[in-house]
Amino acid sequence: MPKTVESLEDKTAGQLTEEGISESSLQDVTENLNRLMHAGLYGVESPIERAMELIGDKYSFQIIHILYQFERQRFVELEQQIPGISPRTLSARLKHLEKFRLINRHQFPTIPPKVEYELTERGRDLADTLKTLETWVNRWFPYTPAGA
Repeated sequence: MPKTVESLEDKTAGQLTEEGISESSLQDVTENLNRLMHAGLYGVESPIERAMELIGDKYSFQIIHILYQFERQRFVELEQQIPGISPRTLSARLKHLEKFRLINRHQFPTIPPKVEYELTERGRDLADTLKTLETWVNRWFPYTPAGA
């Protein structure tokens, strides 16, 4: 077992036994585990590069924007609103956004299975930032339909 994982486990056990399961120690443990799981992301020094690693791929902005507008959406609803996206790509993007806790996936025990996606608090915060980008683009590079 890598030394960083062993020391994290020791620290985790110590925090939980000495302090009980307090909210702050649980949050520290969660943050440390997230850093280990996503070491590549947290190892990137530039904040812009980290942001691009999270949402810089094709369609992620659109998914976040749609979930911001409509709150909860099913897979098929998202697929219909994003021109040109394949089911495989949509699935991969949703898993990526879920991995970094930007969206939540809710699965309902029905036949056929029903799955809905929504933004987390972290995702809504990002969507607010994207709204500012949208305002900037509309100001400096306004939409002009072809042939106008």
